[in-house]
Amino acid sequence: MLGMECRKTGRRWLLGVLWLTAIAFSSTVNAKDGCKETDPALFSVLTNSIVQPYIPPLDRNGNTLLSESEIYIQKSQHYYTEYKAFEPVTISLQRFAAVTENNPSALENFESKITVLGPNCEKIGLYRNRLIGEFNADFKVILDIVEMGMRVNNEGLILFARNQLKPNPMTFSDLLGILGNDLSLNRNVINEMIEPELRTQFFGGDNIPLNSMAEFALLAFSARGGKLITDVEEIFIFAPHSRKGLMNSPNTVLLTSSGAIQTIPNFDYLTATSMLNRLGLTVNLITLSDVITASGERCSIDQAGWWMQIINGSKYRRCPFSDMVQMMIEDNTFHLINDFRNQYVVIQKIREILDRRIDTKLG
Repeated sequence: MLGMECRKTGRRWLLGVLWLTAIAFSSTVNAKDGCKETDPALFSVLTNSIVQPYIPPLDRNGNTLLSESEIYIQKSQHYYTEYKAFEPVTISLQRFAAVTENNPSALENFESKITVLGPNCEKIGLYRNRLIGEFNADFKVILDIVEMGMRVNNEGLILFARNQLKPNPMTFSDLLGILGNDLSLNRNVINEMIEPELRTQFFGGDNIPLNSMAEFALLAFSARGGKLITDVEEIFIFAPHSRKGLMNSPNTVLLTSSGAIQTIPNFDYLTATSMLNRLGLTVNLITLSDVITASGERCSIDQAGWWMQIINGSKYRRCPFSDMVQMMIEDNTFHLINDFRNQYVVIQKIREILDRRIDTKLG
């Protein structure tokens, strides 16, 4: 009878609390209020006050009479009553992480009184040590929260960022920013953001290749429902047919359907092609064995597979490939290279884009 009565009371209490919580976390702090925490002193008073502790009902042998779920409900009801007279408090996500470091249940007894400020100043309620609700956030913010959760060993915080935060749409400029800055990404965070099935499908293991961090960040973005907002419909990636004789580690040159030229360092374009396709971009990979500029400078591959640069009739076994490709795009001299015939359709499309680019400048 005791267990049945507890369950009935618990259900009524739980419905009431969830209704009140729904109202609390659905409200958003106005930006002009600065998205601030409650006075930390109130948080300290709440969490350090001495109240009557909860003791679960036991039988004569010291065994609990209720299930784990029933104990949680009865315990929550108990502390709801104990802290009823206290002021409600709102804390930052950073304070929530710090307080729950290595102890995810540290705030369990105060869930009826605490809300947490979300990425966009939402007041987020707590239930069973977990943040409640689904929200939108910038992709970088999501990655930062995952990293914070990993740092303080709070799995609930990691799951909140990974499963309950949907990334805001990304611009093409944002996308290039990610692709151009591998060093800003945390390998463990990106791994955490990608489901095991996708990891197996794309790189057959548990760890992302270090030279493909940015490309797999885009996979994490698209896998979480991220969308790309851009006027760019198609991009063209220029890759060397051979890497022998290339000077240093060349940047990869991209041309967009709008005529913009971009360069990306250390770009894993083979992996990126699949990721960019998932985001709705059509990707064309143009493999070049010959590069010519309007001034007559030329790089081409010899019979041994080495790049040669021809300067004033002299041949050198080297080639500043990226620089030469950019010059060739600016000069629109693709029709002069040996690859023109083999890749006529895509190169002709490039020439039309460049012709429009020139017309726009002249206009």
